Amino acid sequence: MAEFGELLAEAGPHRGGVMALHGGPGTGKTTLLGRFREHAAESGALYLAATGFRSENDVPFATIEQLTHSSGMPEEARAAVHRLWEDGVPRGASDRGHVERMRDLTSALEAVARETPLVVAVDDAQYADELSRSCLLHLARRAQSSGIVMVMTLDRPMGEGHLDRTEEFLLVPGCRVGAITPLPEAEVRRLLESRLGADTAAELLAPVHRVSGGSPALVYALIRDHRAAARKAAQAPGAPAGERGLVVGETFERTYVARLKHHPQLLSCVRALAVLDRHATPARLGQLLDRGPERLAMEVRELELAGLLEDGAFRHPAARRAVLKALGGDECAGLHLRAAEVLRAEGVSVTTVAEHLMAGGAIPDEAGVAVLLRASRQLLAEGDVDTSLRCLRLADRAGLEEPQRVEVALGLLGALWCVNPAAAEPEVSRLMSVMRAGALNARAVHALVTWLLWFGRTKEAGEAITYLEQPHDPRDPRTRERLAATRTIVAHLSPALLPELPEPDPLSDTRDTMSAAYLEHAAHMSRGRSRVPVGDIDLLVPGHDEEDSGGTLPPPVPGPRYSWDRDAITLIELLQHGDLPQAERLGTALLDRLPGEGSPARVAIFRSVHAYIALQRGETATAVTRAATALELLPHHGWGVVIGSPLATLVAAHTATGRFDEAARYLEYPVPEEMFHSTVGLFYLVARGHHSLATGRPYAALNDFTACAPLAERWHSPSRHLLGWRTGTAEAYVALDEPARARAMVERELADVGPRPSRFRGNALRVLAAASPPAEREQLLREAVRILRLSDSRLALARALDDLGRSHPGNGHDQESRPPWHEAREPGHRSEAPASPWMTWTPSRPRTTADLPAATSAPADKPLLSDAERRVAALASEGKSNRQIARHLYITVSTVEQHLTRVYRKLSVRRRAELTQFLGLLSNGMDFPAD
Repeated sequence: MAEFGELLAEAGPHRGGVMALHGGPGTGKTTLLGRFREHAAESGALYLAATGFRSENDVPFATIEQLTHSSGMPEEARAAVHRLWEDGVPRGASDRGHVERMRDLTSALEAVARETPLVVAVDDAQYADELSRSCLLHLARRAQSSGIVMVMTLDRPMGEGHLDRTEEFLLVPGCRVGAITPLPEAEVRRLLESRLGADTAAELLAPVHRVSGGSPALVYALIRDHRAAARKAAQAPGAPAGERGLVVGETFERTYVARLKHHPQLLSCVRALAVLDRHATPARLGQLLDRGPERLAMEVRELELAGLLEDGAFRHPAARRAVLKALGGDECAGLHLRAAEVLRAEGVSVTTVAEHLMAGGAIPDEAGVAVLLRASRQLLAEGDVDTSLRCLRLADRAGLEEPQRVEVALGLLGALWCVNPAAAEPEVSRLMSVMRAGALNARAVHALVTWLLWFGRTKEAGEAITYLEQPHDPRDPRTRERLAATRTIVAHLSPALLPELPEPDPLSDTRDTMSAAYLEHAAHMSRGRSRVPVGDIDLLVPGHDEEDSGGTLPPPVPGPRYSWDRDAITLIELLQHGDLPQAERLGTALLDRLPGEGSPARVAIFRSVHAYIALQRGETATAVTRAATALELLPHHGWGVVIGSPLATLVAAHTATGRFDEAARYLEYPVPEEMFHSTVGLFYLVARGHHSLATGRPYAALNDFTACAPLAERWHSPSRHLLGWRTGTAEAYVALDEPARARAMVERELADVGPRPSRFRGNALRVLAAASPPAEREQLLREAVRILRLSDSRLALARALDDLGRSHPGNGHDQESRPPWHEAREPGHRSEAPASPWMTWTPSRPRTTADLPAATSAPADKPLLSDAERRVAALASEGKSNRQIARHLYITVSTVEQHLTRVYRKLSVRRRAELTQFLGLLSNGMDFPAD
């Protein structure tokens, strides 16, 4: 600005000058000319302005004609311009008439300059049409001696050997050349203070200067974005602001792109940068744009000088976003496809190349399909299921040979399983068709078997298993491993199909070594130590000491051996072996590693198993939370037969805490009939049986427990005792006052469990005590407590301690009952279930009316039990069975069970033996009507 003022001050009748200013897009060239105009007006100079437009550079004299629109231009000069415009266009190569007209215009302007200082300013002179450029150059060569001050702004960098048609102006004697650089921080502060105030300017100065690069146009755009955000915040208090209060919005994005619209070479450069993003290098940009390194370096340098780039990269993500949004669909797709070719040739990661292939959207060739398949597997291992699916969908559009089609369908099956297994049905149909044509590989058949059994489609699963019986090499370790893994899955989801599977090599120890490998992997992930039985040996799996850990766990290694479904099976195997602490640690580690949003099915499955672990540990509230969360993560139809897992946990947990209505609500969930042919169905039946038992329906409970027998016997697992169906059956027999049958069932359970201390053996001993003569109960219960102390099942231990505490009053040993009774209620042993009102009694005193539940909450004129409930309860307390009560009262067995359910809930009792004491209290002091 000072140099322009100096040039204007020195101007006179025979003294002028020329100034050429260079600046990149958005550096404020036009703004600076506006300030020149203001300064000229203050100095009393006449200011004539014109602008070169790329769209008009083929229109003769289009730029010169604009001078006539300047106010104050004398009529003689205006007429000279009109004559030039009308008659100065050459009619042929030898026509020189325009030269004479240019001389007339120069003479007219010189005459004006002799009377008053004259400034001729041309913005973007590089876009002036050819005839206007010749005329301006003619004027510039005479400006110094005519008193005319000429100012031009140009885009191209000067002095770097790049010749173009504007450089002739630089050869004019006395031409002053200057560069318009981005605004320094002090100038940005001044702009911000003038429009936003000093306080806001101080807060926004650093981020505005960093994001705008000092470009005046971008500074103004950020100011407008800030004002728009402030207005929006005023209308909706609490609206979030950007980083450090900076808002980079739509105005900034539009302005950024607008600065480049008239600079196609620079625009193509930033587009290539936007497409390549973090993978952009000078060499890759050159390949993408087909430009030499020198030219490309010059363009990047100009963008940096303009403040649009910094070190060859965008200053803010919004700039890249704006460039990509402004790209046309076809042009954007073409750039991405070329980028994919460049990056693939240089060996960049397959996921990056796949991103460009997907953005390009074209049907991939064979090499592209290979990239997409590899990328989908890697993305799936990283938890990015959505992008993995996009890769596979694009690959599926290609014209593929059968093997590749199978790979794509198999990939889709695996990816969709992570989101919603039911969504993979179309891929299963495709794979079944290929299998029936005899062209499916064994790996795909194993995946098919798992999916089909998940949804209880045992007939088709049997067909796939038959296909596996085709000749295979039993010595191939991968074949043996897949067969062992499938055998484990079949054992859980359809034990009846186990005999249909090909027999493993009798000389191979694959099953045992696989179990050892998986359990070793589990110990590494959960950083614990686990002693578990594998085959005929005990395996001590060493982990990592917690205190020796120097950092976070490493990420899981993708691959077929340690896939997420195998981790789930490993978790279940730890449960089967009774290692609850290790299972809890592994479950927590697996859930921590899983991406919650991208793989809802994975998370749901692990949460369901994790909930069962919490239930076995006595953490009923935690079990309910985990199981309910799992149930919400996956649509009902996506669970298949496995829906019984979270439902069984919820029923068992609510039953254990006395919330029988909540448990009944989950029992109303529809479940597939096929579920009852899987071990999941066994868990469900056991949970439902315990609910029936707790609500006074021992016959219904007995039906559920004994329904487990056929499938449990077919489940050839050394850990099938974890179901506890025999123990439940024994409890039902105890409730029906059939101790002999109860004892026989428990003794079979103990024989199946074996002598190894476990929660299963401890629980069986507890039930055996209930079915034994009073003199034998205490010894059995103490043994049960001793064993359960070694396990981590606080719920089973609390029950055993409670029974032990209750065993003494009947024998007259009230003082001896206190220690186990109080221990059962210590935080380390009791479950999270709220104490039953019956549990308010302590062995130090006899039961009184204060122990009665809900007595104070019942209206005074309404008895706690109805007449019908009282009659049924009285007969039940006498030891009569449900069938005997039904005959005595002339009602159905079902009605008896319903009455008892309500009685148990109202009195918060669990056994018929407890009814006697409550009925005595009610008849002696409460509102219980007498017969």
